[in-house]
Amino acid sequence: MSLVLVGSGISFDLTQSGLDALKKCDEAYIELYTNPVAEDRVKELEQTIGRKIVRLEREKVEGSFLVERAASAGVCLISSGDPLTATTHISLVLEAKKKGVPVNVIHNSSIYSAAPARAGLQIYRFGKTATLVNPRPNYQPKSSLDVIRKNLENDMHSLVLLDTEPEPMDAKTALEMLSEFDLAVVLSCLGGHNERISYGKIKELKEIELGRPPFTVIIPAGLHPVEEEFLETLK
Repeated sequence: MSLVLVGSGISFDLTQSGLDALKKCDEAYIELYTNPVAEDRVKELEQTIGRKIVRLEREKVEGSFLVERAASAGVCLISSGDPLTATTHISLVLEAKKKGVPVNVIHNSSIYSAAPARAGLQIYRFGKTATLVNPRPNYQPKSSLDVIRKNLENDMHSLVLLDTEPEPMDAKTALEMLSEFDLAVVLSCLGGHNERISYGKIKELKEIELGRPPFTVIIPAGLHPVEEEFLETLK
């Protein structure tokens, strides 16, 4: 019995340790709600590890299903990026430990480190992360904008994550919501073969092709000369 959390990285590029764990486990699951993955990529992984990967809905990931299964079998859960950057998965670890189920975490790349690095920005200059939520009837929270405003007051960059439900938010939608700010970095398909990174004034970015989902946005604060030099190469 055991529960192994396997990070898929920012571009569904699993580590050798992750692949080995998936080949050895009794049951393999994947959650796709935090960062949707093309079906053919999942099927390729199934061929590599020689077993079926069960697509798991959010309710089962956040419930007791996985820990209950891991109490009598070797269970792997594949999650986007690094497994412990999602609060849900930290909760899984805590629940498993309380029930005496051994837990192993196989870390991988995360958007929290990759996005600042690919944009040439100094990671220690980032403030609190903001998340933009897809507009829903009677639910249009504005707290993320307050986070960015506060970061800018403190001369801190803002990493802005975009909602993936019911479908990944488009960059143009995000930029419209962020239109009160001046500059932005838009990262598309980070780490993939079709990665695209764009930098400039938000009003100008809204008029150009920015790639396809998944997107991540950075609202920069005051720039160090080296940061500014790097960003200029993205124009």
